[in-house]
Parts: sequence; structure tokens; C-alpha cells
Amino acid sequence: MRLTRRSLLQSAPLFAQASGPPPNFVFLISDDHSQPDLGCYGNTVMQTPHLDRMAREGVRFNNCFVTSPQCSPNRSSIFTGCAPHTTSTSRLHTPLPDYEPSFLEPLKEKGYFVGAFRKVHQGPSFDKRWDYYGSPKASFEEFFDKLPSGRPFFLHVGFSDPHRPYQDGTIPNPHDPAKIRVPAWLPDTPEIRKDLALYHDEIARMDSECGQILSILQKRGLGQNTCVVFTGDNGMPFPRAKGTCYDAGINVPLIFRWPSQIKPAVTDQLVSHVDLPVTWLELAGIPKPAKMQGRSIRTSAPRTEVFSERNWHDNFDPIRSVRTARHKLIFNAAPHFPYRPAWDLENSPTWKSYLAESRRGRLSDQHMRLLDPTRPLLELYDLQSDPHEFHNLAADPAHQETLADLKRRLSQWMHDTLDFLPPGKTRPNEPGGREWPMSL
Repeated sequence: MRLTRRSLLQSAPLFAQASGPPPNFVFLISDDHSQPDLGCYGNTVMQTPHLDRMAREGVRFNNCFVTSPQCSPNRSSIFTGCAPHTTSTSRLHTPLPDYEPSFLEPLKEKGYFVGAFRKVHQGPSFDKRWDYYGSPKASFEEFFDKLPSGRPFFLHVGFSDPHRPYQDGTIPNPHDPAKIRVPAWLPDTPEIRKDLALYHDEIARMDSECGQILSILQKRGLGQNTCVVFTGDNGMPFPRAKGTCYDAGINVPLIFRWPSQIKPAVTDQLVSHVDLPVTWLELAGIPKPAKMQGRSIRTSAPRTEVFSERNWHDNFDPIRSVRTARHKLIFNAAPHFPYRPAWDLENSPTWKSYLAESRRGRLSDQHMRLLDPTRPLLELYDLQSDPHEFHNLAADPAHQETLADLKRRLSQWMHDTLDFLPPGKTRPNEPGGREWPMSL
């Protein structure tokens, strides 16, 4: 049997056995960027040559998921390796408390020089944990000019693209709205196509800056032993994506490139953002801190599920979800609330067009469902047959065993990670546990 690039990976480790000096790390993170929206993920109109090349030279993860479809809560998980509610950072813009450890401290103890550019979003006190924090207009070269000779480094680059607001003229060759692939969960209107084209433009601009950083590494002879990681902080800023636990809100790109240790590959294994700091520390030769909930992508057994949460953004909407390779359970803890987009989405051309289409009676039943006055307490989806999450199976008698299993898994995670919401089942893995109403 001829092995494909993907099937070969299933029987081979993602990383070679670490050897030589500790690696450097460059972490590139986009802002509001769903998984499909890079050329390497199949978006044939997207202008992302640098990240596409990075994917060809490294490992591309198809199933990477955020801990929260919100910016600062999910970023806190990347720094702490914990669910946002565990570290009291589940509300948007909440600074990471000074008493909460991050992966930066053990790296610094190991001798790493740690620096950041642009958006970190963990509060001004956290910004003092960096050895170097570049000014908004600083050149990427500045970090490397200040890098002490002989020391390994960790560099964080937090792009503001493709966060709203959008405007024309972002790139010299803008994307053609007529060629944009409109996601199935959005209506296809000229206004939405134009909005999506501008989103594409910002990703292309960000890709060019990624190219600048990769070029600096090459020019300075740092390319071979630097592990470069690219991901997004949450899904695209469009209805039914950012701020939701549908895949468009929680499934983000993830690429690892480390020429001396990683062979090109593609994998479907489940990965959570809480796994990133654990993996980085392990690659640096540092044991996993006791509080971290993530697992090493390199050496741990593959995940069977990932968890996400949504809390306060511009409105309070507590949601929890558990996703396996095939199924997803979403728990809407306040189902009496309708869907309410975040403020940047509410003012977007897409949302205005969405509402206008509904008033004209031109939305499909699937699109109209987003405008219902209430939502189901539980949403269960078979992602194999229903990848767009349109058909809720929670009340289907044929899927009650799957529903019970996912409810138990979600409840156990909520217990284990000290969630402030009541779980759906008390003592989920013990005899005598009780089902709760699962709503506020």
C-alpha cells in the first residue's frame, strides 16, 4: 500500500527525538482567524504564500481548537496551560492575575530571553514579565539586535489582523469578492462577499509580516533550530463564528515548523491551545508544571476530546462545549437568551445584511435559526454527516447514548477544572451521580 503524507503521519511521531541545544521559539498568532482561511487549508483564493510554505515545511494541524472563542480568555490559556475559568480570566479583557504562573517563568529560569511584539492582551502587569516588549512601531529586527549572545529565546508576535474594523486598501492586490468562498452558515450577498474579501485582505497583510520574520531568522542563521508556531486566537469575526462554540468560532489554524526536528506532515489529531505551553516547555527540557492542564503534543497520547467555553464578551452568554473527532455537545447555560453578536460583529456589513435578508424573507431555515428568540439548552452534532452544525440531534432517540457520554465528559471536565457553572451531572464518573437541569 502506498502511504500518503497524512497516513504516514499516523504511524510516526510528530517530532524527532530532541537533540542538540535547546530550541528557540517564535510564536505567531493572528487575531480572529478561522482554520479554513489559509491557502494551505484549501482556501484557493487566499494570498498566504509565506504561511503556506511554512505548512509545506512543517506540520499542519487540521483539528486545533481554542479554549474560548474570545481573545483574552483563550490567550490566557496559551500562557498558563489552563482553562480560562481556572485562572479567573474567563471574561474578556480580564488581566491574568499576578499570582498565576505562566510558561514564561520556567523558560526564563532555563536561561531563555523572552520578548513580545504587539498584542499580548493579558494586562499591563503581565507585560512586565517579558525581557523585551517592542513598541507598536518597533522593527522586528530590534528584538534580535537586543538578543544576548548565546541565549535561546522565545519571541511572541501578536498580530492585530484580521480583527475588525476593515477598510479598503489593505494590500496592493485586494481579493475579488466574486471569487470568495462564502461559508455555508452565512447568506451569500454582495455585502457579505465584500466584507469577507476585506477579511481575506487583512490575513494576506499578516502573512507578509510573517514572511518578514521568517526572513530574519534565515538571514541571522537561526532558521534550523527555531521552532516557529503559527495559530489564531479564535474564529473569524462573523456571525456564528467568533464568540460561539461552533467550529467556525473554535477551530483555528496551527502550524509547527522546525527544520532540524520536524518532517513535513499533516495530521487530524485533536489539539487544544492548553497543549501549546506544555509542548514548548517539554521541547526546552522543562518538566510540565503541576497546575497545567494541557498535554504534550509531542509525547502524550492523542486527545479524544477538546473543551471550549464562552462567558462575558460584550454580553453575558455562558456556553460550554466538548468536541470529539466526530461529535460535539454544546451546553447553552442561558438558553433564554437569543444569539447576540459581539459589538464589532453587530456593526459589521455582514450582520446588517443578514438582518436585511431576514426582513425580506430571503433567508433559509438554517440561517433563520440564528435569529430565534431562544436557543436549545443542548446542541448535539454529528460532524461527519453535518460539518456545518445545522441539525441538532440532542432530542433524537438514536443519539441518546452519545449525548449521555458527552454530557459525562463535559461534566467531568467542569468538575476537574473548577468551573463556576454547575455541570450537567454531579459525580459524573461515580455511582449515584444526578442529572441537573443544566441552566442558570
